[in-house]
Amino acid sequence: MKTLTTQLQSLFATGQMCFAGLYNFNLIGGSSLYYSSGDVDISLVTADSGGDPFWENQYFTAGGTVGPYFDRKDNKAKMHCAVGLQVDTLTFDVIPGSSTIEGAPFLTAVREGVFDGAELIYLGAYWPGGTYANPVIPTGTVKKFIGNVAEVDISRNLATFTINSYLELLNQNLPINLYQATCVNTLYDPSCTLNKANFSFSGTVASGSTNSAINSNLSQATGYFNLGTITFTSGANEGVSRTVGVSSSGGIVNVIAPLPNAPAAGDSFTIARGCNKLLNTCAVDFNNLANFRGFCYMPQQETAS
Repeated sequence: MKTLTTQLQSLFATGQMCFAGLYNFNLIGGSSLYYSSGDVDISLVTADSGGDPFWENQYFTAGGTVGPYFDRKDNKAKMHCAVGLQVDTLTFDVIPGSSTIEGAPFLTAVREGVFDGAELIYLGAYWPGGTYANPVIPTGTVKKFIGNVAEVDISRNLATFTINSYLELLNQNLPINLYQATCVNTLYDPSCTLNKANFSFSGTVASGSTNSAINSNLSQATGYFNLGTITFTSGANEGVSRTVGVSSSGGIVNVIAPLPNAPAAGDSFTIARGCNKLLNTCAVDFNNLANFRGFCYMPQQETAS
C-alpha cells in the first residue's frame, strides 16, 4: 500500500494536476543520478515535503539543452506488475543528447557498464496545474517502482532500460553452491571472512598516465593487485571504480575498462587486492585456507563418468 501525504490527497481530490516522472539511479560505485521526465527541474525540499519520507533535498534535472531526456512522447515508461512471485518490470527510453556521466558521453558510459547492477527508484511528482517556476517544488511524490537495472539496449541515439523488481532476487539456482575447482566465495564477503581494509592501499597517480594505464607510486610486486579494484578519491575520476587487469612492480596499474578521463599527476586513489579464487592463492597470498570453498580435487568429467 502506498502512503500519501494529506496535501497530496487533497490535490488528487481536485482532479487537476501536473505530473513528472523522477528517476533516481544509485550506481554500484556509490554515486547517484537524478533525472526528471518533465520539461522542468524538480526540487524535493525537505521543509516542503508535507511529511513525505523520501524527500532529502534532491534535485532532479529535466535535461534542458543538454539531456538526457526520459519518456519520449510516443513511448512513455511502461510498468508490468502482477500479483504473486512474477518479477515486475519497468521499461523506458532515454535520448542521451549531449549529456555525460562521470565525464563520458551517456551512451559510452552505458557501454562501459556504468549502469550494471544499479538500483533505480522511480517516483511520480505531482503539483497543481497552471503557471509555475523552474524548478518546481511539487505537492508530493508517489513511489511507483524500485528495482535493479536488468538490461540496457543501445541503438545509435537511444538507450532502452529494463528494470526488474527485487523479486528477481528470488530467482536462485539450486543447489546454490556449485561443485567447481575455484572458490565459490566472493572476495571479502562474510563467507570469505577477509577484511577488505586489510588488503587496501592508498596511492597517487604519477605523470604519463592514460585512461587504461595508470602510473603510480605503488611498490608492490608484479601481479599483486591483479583482479582487484581501484577507486579514485580525487581528480576528474573521483568516485569512479575499475577492475584491475594487470599490475606491475613499477607501479603501473592497467584497468580492464578505460577510465572516463585520463588521470592527472597527483590524483589520489585506493586500491584493493584481488583474488583468482585458486587454492594456492587463498593459502599463500591471503592465509585463508580454512575458508576456501573450492573443490579442486574433483575428478575430470571423463573420469567421473
